Amino acid sequence: MTPREQEEARSELRRRRRAILAATREAGEEHEALRTAERGQEVEEEAQAEQGLVDLERLGDAERLELRRIDAAVARLDEGGYGTCATCGATIEPRRLQALPWAVLCTGCEETRELVASR
Repeated sequence: MTPREQEEARSELRRRRRAILAATREAGEEHEALRTAERGQEVEEEAQAEQGLVDLERLGDAERLELRRIDAAVARLDEGGYGTCATCGATIEPRRLQALPWAVLCTGCEETRELVASR
């Protein structure tokens, strides 16, 4: 994987991470707006101070899993293992990484894993 491809992958992973957190934050802000309509200013300020923690708590299981996968992919980029199949050591197909930038298995190993899991 070329340095340019690695940087493109890193940018895409960061973009996806920001999108997940932004969507969660927006949903939280809408919910909070409904709740604070009935509360005083002091309570609203306190809620804003805790917003970062609330965002993470509002993440669903799917979002948490995707964030973990993204963070692990960025770590592999940093360590030089990004784009290498964790099972067979082959290069993960660029098309697969474009579709699933956090992929850890090449297509062949993923198909084998799915076949075994379905039994």
